[in-house]
Amino acid sequence: MKHLFSYSVLQPVEDLPRGGEGLRDIGCDGVELFTLFEKVPQIYKKVSPSVHLPYAVDWYSGWMGLADTSEFNGDSVKHVLFGRDRDEIVANIRDAITFASEIEPAYGVFHAGSTNMEEAMLREQTDNSREILGEFCEMMNRVVSGFKGSEPPFKLAFENLWWPGLKLLDPWEYKFMASRLEFDNWGFCLDTGHMMNTLPDAYDEQTCVKRLLEIFGRYPDEMKERIGTVHLHVSTSAEYRRTFVPAAKPPGETMAETIARVYPHVLKIDQHRPFSGNGCKLLVDELSPDFVTHEMMGQTNEKVIKDFVQQRAHFSL
Repeated sequence: MKHLFSYSVLQPVEDLPRGGEGLRDIGCDGVELFTLFEKVPQIYKKVSPSVHLPYAVDWYSGWMGLADTSEFNGDSVKHVLFGRDRDEIVANIRDAITFASEIEPAYGVFHAGSTNMEEAMLREQTDNSREILGEFCEMMNRVVSGFKGSEPPFKLAFENLWWPGLKLLDPWEYKFMASRLEFDNWGFCLDTGHMMNTLPDAYDEQTCVKRLLEIFGRYPDEMKERIGTVHLHVSTSAEYRRTFVPAAKPPGETMAETIARVYPHVLKIDQHRPFSGNGCKLLVDELSPDFVTHEMMGQTNEKVIKDFVQQRAHFSL
């Protein structure tokens, strides 16, 4: 099992410990590199066993033709909807995968949920997860059909969110996707913090660990085998989710303005804190992934690395 931490192509390799050469000193096997819709400089190849592909916050609205695309200039639409129509969405996702393949990652994480920006500040979302997963599978089938042999150039690891779509709370999600996806080289990236954000009693770390182990215990073996990587972090957001004041989208607000308004709210839900106890090892041992990405959040590399070291200490070096 390899231990990574999250990094971005917008961050220079030189900012890593000794330009990446010092990662081993802290028990790190490399970084899971967040990429964009453009070429990835080859210098990242030596430190990036894997990638996190770019995401669009409300791709479902774009895919279903529900969004007003006239407000977007240039490439900004890619980061919100993936594109202006289905053909453009497919082409842009395929390009992102192709660019990332040039550094030969073992896998690429791809979000399999979607945030309805009309409802992002409401306590309940009305979109149906099964319908969104069905459209997601159709979208990915069309993307992958354009690659050699109708298979992606590396494994696609579909990540759970707390928004409608993939949540990995129940085996039906695995069975549903297995029946809909027309290619074989796929799996799951199970994000522990995102799963905690679905729990009504996620008030403390110990309760979260207990609840996640209960969920994992319901997975069939073939579903666990699809979980090749885990995003490991803590999010005890139940109190905030219970008490925040819902706010409808103001009339006339653009999607860009909505994203800016909602962003602080999302950060309070999705906390990306390091585990303080060894419950994280219990979670990882239950799933036995090939990779664990310690997905920390911080304003500086020093903060991220400090949190990585704290959480990594629960595992033998």
